[in-house]
Amino acid sequence: MARDILKSNNSIVIAGQRPAFTTGDRTGSDMNGAYMSTVQSVSVGFSQQRQKSKQVGSKGLAVNNITRMPDVDLNINYYYSPAMLNENMLGLINDQISGKSAFFSDYDNQDQNFYIVNHQNQESDIIRDKVAVVNDLNSNTEIISIGNAFLTNYSLGFSVGSQPIVSTSYKCSNVRMEKGNFDECENPAINLQSGNNQGVGVVQLENADVSGFGDYTGINRFDAPLCSPTELTPVLQNLQIGGAPIAGSTHLQSFSFSIPINRVDLFGLGSDYPYGRKVQYPISSSVAVEFLVSGLETGDIADLITNESGYDFGIRIPDTGEDYVHTFSFSGLKLESSNYTMNVNQQMTYSLSFSYEITN
Repeated sequence: MARDILKSNNSIVIAGQRPAFTTGDRTGSDMNGAYMSTVQSVSVGFSQQRQKSKQVGSKGLAVNNITRMPDVDLNINYYYSPAMLNENMLGLINDQISGKSAFFSDYDNQDQNFYIVNHQNQESDIIRDKVAVVNDLNSNTEIISIGNAFLTNYSLGFSVGSQPIVSTSYKCSNVRMEKGNFDECENPAINLQSGNNQGVGVVQLENADVSGFGDYTGINRFDAPLCSPTELTPVLQNLQIGGAPIAGSTHLQSFSFSIPINRVDLFGLGSDYPYGRKVQYPISSSVAVEFLVSGLETGDIADLITNESGYDFGIRIPDTGEDYVHTFSFSGLKLESSNYTMNVNQQMTYSLSFSYEITN
């Protein structure tokens, strides 16, 4: 059946190999990309930058020209898995040791490509029975290829009664639309050193990996182990200013953290593209928590001025069968804000935000 409108069940997202550009072909085992797991939403777009100038003697614009290639914005949200399948593809973990993974350690800042593949038939799911159906994709397969994607934000949030969601954002250099065979498409990456894609190789998307990496090679990405909010184990420290206790058995309602990666785009004469997107360290990140208030302890905010303390938080996250466990640990958190809220016929809530630095 021909397609009238594209729906989410017709599409799948593939994360490509890092780094993005190569003159060689990425086929077979050299493809080294993988289907992204449990994707919930994806968006891609760009905004054009123009130089606009007037001149003496005219109300109109004398110049309204594009000055350089626009940056492409890519956002991908997915359910979090303690197996860290997607994080492995994004270069955010470098090893799996004793059920834990080093997170953001030795982040190498390499770019990568992403591919959104659309099935040509309206009624066809592209994932069936936990398998990507690629054999029935034909020459009318649509591929949206995004080149040179640099991670600019990673956020993860847990809340009572909700499946934890990861939000990721990227700044990219190219987006390419094509209709053709699924088994081979042109690499969308730009050679950022020369400012073109001359000599770029092809990518065989049909060779994308379905399984995990490292210690988790047996996991099907379309059946990833997920976690339940009821199984989380937070380890928190009470604040020196008193107020609602947050350590021990507290009524934690939500826990989230965000890592915004500020970058400096490096431009040079002779190219419309940045030849690098350097990470600015330290990375100022944040942690936010919210509780239901059961009582208050004695304290005074004046203690922050005279002797401010740092705080260590942790949150242990197993999957529902406790086969895979990840623990996020935060050291030296600094209190940024504190807020109590009570509405009519509602419970009092206590919200806290903290900052911490990543220096890599």
